[in-house]
Amino acid sequence: MLEKIKKLIFSNPKILALVSSIYNLNSLFRIRTNSKNKLNYSKAFLRSTSIKAKKKKNLIQIMNGAYLNSCSVAVYGENNKIIIGENCRLKDVEIHIEDNNNEVIIGSGTTIAGKTHLACIEGTKILIGQDCMFSKDIVFRTGDSHSIVDENGKRINPSKDIYVGNHVWVGNGVIVTKGGGVGDNSIIGTGTIVTKSWEKSNVILAGAPAKIVKENTNWLRKRI
Repeated sequence: MLEKIKKLIFSNPKILALVSSIYNLNSLFRIRTNSKNKLNYSKAFLRSTSIKAKKKKNLIQIMNGAYLNSCSVAVYGENNKIIIGENCRLKDVEIHIEDNNNEVIIGSGTTIAGKTHLACIEGTKILIGQDCMFSKDIVFRTGDSHSIVDENGKRINPSKDIYVGNHVWVGNGVIVTKGGGVGDNSIIGTGTIVTKSWEKSNVILAGAPAKIVKENTNWLRKRI
């Protein structure tokens, strides 16, 4: 019976919008944005979730059927973009953006099971593909927040994008630093620190720093 009700709600845009608006009433006081920002979560479900964007020209779009539980979004800058795809399930996720022209994109069907910190600065991007599965205690940071300089005072730690392909499993305690990433159908093992981009797909990364420990692999959500 419950599955029939869910199917009815998610198959009808008007019913979905009505149900989500009622569900989100208890989160309204947690949402504080400048009127010059574009904010849309009319067909998503927010529980104990806060959104803050005080400057202007930012886009925050939480797509149809997405469910956010105990999440926070904070944007300190302008012309930033956050898109959370359809039917995502995010728990205890913190999205933190500083400066202008950053992007955080989370693809449809991606799930995050616990405490995860996604931080963008200096016009960089965190791009996470569709149908990814994150565990908890995960950190993605496109920059170091402070400057490292050489003996001449020249900065040597520029911020860089992070890219994760489609259908990637990110294990417990993973850290991905500026410029890190991995291709489709891959696994990042527990406690791995990813410091560079691995463009190959169907690989398992492990270690600190990460290296490819197995190739020609894939994964399933279901135990078989």
